[in-house]
Amino acid sequence: MKKEHKRHNRIIKVFTVILSAALFCAGMAGCGESGAEVKVTEDLESMRYVELDEKVGEEINSMLSDQGKEFFEMFLAKAGEFEYEIIDTDKGGGDESEETVTVRIRTYPFASEYLRTWTDYLESSEDDEYDDAKLYEGLFRNLSSLNRKDYLADVTINCYSDEEGSWVTDARSNPDLLDAILGGMLNEIVGLAGVAE
Repeated sequence: MKKEHKRHNRIIKVFTVILSAALFCAGMAGCGESGAEVKVTEDLESMRYVELDEKVGEEINSMLSDQGKEFFEMFLAKAGEFEYEIIDTDKGGGDESEETVTVRIRTYPFASEYLRTWTDYLESSEDDEYDDAKLYEGLFRNLSSLNRKDYLADVTINCYSDEEGSWVTDARSNPDLLDAILGGMLNEIVGLAGVAE
């Protein structure tokens, strides 16, 4: 069980770094001054394009074959293909400087594919054998092959107006949003890591 916990923790680290890179890009987006919904839209659009820093890219690519690298790039592209719809905006009880915007995210069911890949990997591996390259190669191949966006999640994003009157959101640190963009996969990984402890 401790080995499985370590394996899930390593996977969590990889996907957290991937998302941190995505969110760094989101933080670089211009601040919208025409309302919380505009800013939420800007942040979501900027989160479609993941640019990994050099160290992270090297770490992941060092574990993958040339074909695995292609699968990884395809997965990153798919992660950015999420659809969203603003379904509610709450003005925060009359305080014009605070709002919550609820968005509905539709994307690929990455969580179920992660779980299937992890289960298949465990069934095909020896108890004391762990091969990062084999796991990630299969994982990115399977994640990149998904073609139906049947994962849905509603996420509330907190927004506030700063001293200059520009809207700021918690999109960069919102764990529910990050999980939704990855089709529920982060919560699945965390849950499995907890079970393996």
